Amino acid sequence: MREIWEEIKTDSESGARRLIAEYGDRLYAAALLLSPGAADAEELVFRTFERAVSRIDQFKPSGGFYGWLYVIMLNFRRMDLRKNQPDVVSVGTTASLPEVADTSFMDVLSGVDAEAIRGAIRRIPCYLAEVLVLRFFEGWSMEEMAETLGIPVGTVKSRLHHAKAAFRTAFLDAPAGIAEVKHDR
Repeated sequence: MREIWEEIKTDSESGARRLIAEYGDRLYAAALLLSPGAADAEELVFRTFERAVSRIDQFKPSGGFYGWLYVIMLNFRRMDLRKNQPDVVSVGTTASLPEVADTSFMDVLSGVDAEAIRGAIRRIPCYLAEVLVLRFFEGWSMEEMAETLGIPVGTVKSRLHHAKAAFRTAFLDAPAGIAEVKHDR
């Protein structure tokens, strides 16, 4: 079977359908953790797929395709955050969380409302939220995150450490129904 990126290059319509079928749910689950709500997450995923199809020639087969898509999505999210500072959003979606890939940190949250977890993730700075999502919901290694995000492994470890602390604080201090999105780096 041909790779998705090859199919997009030869038949963009068929390739786009396959792209959505294979990566739509996974990318949406990650976008939902980083976005203020379901509509924003859907738009983020749509823009990501649109950009991926239109710029498929920029994909380097030596790297991971999902990682490439994820970076496109993160870049769009970062642009959105820069445009909308400061941003207070209502937390309204009731969709369940994606399956947790690494339970070493998240198992303390078993039985906790998915929206409370999502709200806490949204209240921490984006650069911390993205490593938290990649590690605990996507199951990526430190090396994979460093390569994909273009930062040293030590920086990933540091961000992950700070992300856990920020998440705990955001989770414990969560006001009911409102999530404040912080944009500082």
